[in-house]
Amino acid sequence: PMLGAMLVTSMVAGRVTTSTGRYKVFPVVGSALLIVGLYLLSTMDTGTSRLTSGVFMAVVGLGMGCLMQITMLVAQNSVELKDMGVASSTTTLFRTLGSSFGVAVMGALFNHRVQDVMAERAGALGSKVTEQSAQLDAASLAKLPEAAREAYQHAVSSGTHGAFLLGAAVAVLSLAAAVFVREVPLKGAGPQREDTPVATPEPV
Repeated sequence: PMLGAMLVTSMVAGRVTTSTGRYKVFPVVGSALLIVGLYLLSTMDTGTSRLTSGVFMAVVGLGMGCLMQITMLVAQNSVELKDMGVASSTTTLFRTLGSSFGVAVMGALFNHRVQDVMAERAGALGSKVTEQSAQLDAASLAKLPEAAREAYQHAVSSGTHGAFLLGAAVAVLSLAAAVFVREVPLKGAGPQREDTPVATPEPV
């Protein structure tokens, strides 16, 4: 759901931007949707259905679709033509660094929370389970004692709660930045004026 919503929204945003020349609304709306979607994901627990989680992920996808290509457009449209390559590469670099850093921080927060909850709910057995959590799949999880399995499910739910709340907080910063984006006319946009001279081929 998230990928599909992101692709559709990205295409719609591109078409609207091309036809109207206006793009500031998309980073603002996208950041707001991202905040809402990440907050909704943070409310998931062991009783959340797949349909509900799919809807939450679709909201995140809508926000990302409004942001992914438009942020690149903002960077390219804010510099002169000779600096467009630098703007594109810099945007890609910081996007890669930001995603890598964000995944590392959210992963560390998630693992720390899972270990704490497992230690609280399952004691020594919980600590043993978390040591092997990387090898846990659905079949292995089903073989665990009921108390350990329930404790692990609650631990994962608690870990995702903190990670997604952190993501929502960071998305608030992106919304604040989007509000201050200065919208400038798209390069090459607009109809040709009537008084603009048109080059004609010279006779041979």
